[in-house]
Amino acid sequence: MTAPHLIGIGRLGGNDSEGWHHVMIKPEYKAGFAHMVNLYLIFAEDRVFYVTISDRKQCEKKTWVRFAEDGIAEERKLHREVLLAIEDEEPEADEDELIGRDVVYQGNLLGCVVDTFFNGAQDVLVISTALDTELMVPVVEHYLPELPEAQAAIFLNNIEDLLLANGLRYENGELLEISDAD
Repeated sequence: MTAPHLIGIGRLGGNDSEGWHHVMIKPEYKAGFAHMVNLYLIFAEDRVFYVTISDRKQCEKKTWVRFAEDGIAEERKLHREVLLAIEDEEPEADEDELIGRDVVYQGNLLGCVVDTFFNGAQDVLVISTALDTELMVPVVEHYLPELPEAQAAIFLNNIEDLLLANGLRYENGELLEISDAD
């Protein structure tokens, strides 16, 4: 199971003696927050709770909630800031749907996408070329100006340096290995 992509919608403030927690919601999420039941509390980058709102109230223009789970007040005291977050409902382009697509460079078939992965900064296409060399191309506008429609070929730009780094060059519409004599 992969971790969901989370969107920060506000912060968790302190709590009172009756177990109510003050929440500060970003303006663009206030209307939707009234209907939210489940959300995430991000205490630190490696400490996340999935919680259920059991009650809510408005008091002097402040929003207060109670959680069905125990231990939140104690954990809150250990952290300077606690973010409220929800799952990103907007699905990202599934890079795996690019696997198997032809890749074209300078009007010629360069190879086929055999894998994709996220390197911590962006998605990367792994392209198998006709020379049995795998070429890795970051999915950024410099190399891939636009993602293709479903089942369409992928057209790349500006990959000369990536080819050279892999001991390859493109000459007269043909992919060649760079030899020591070159």
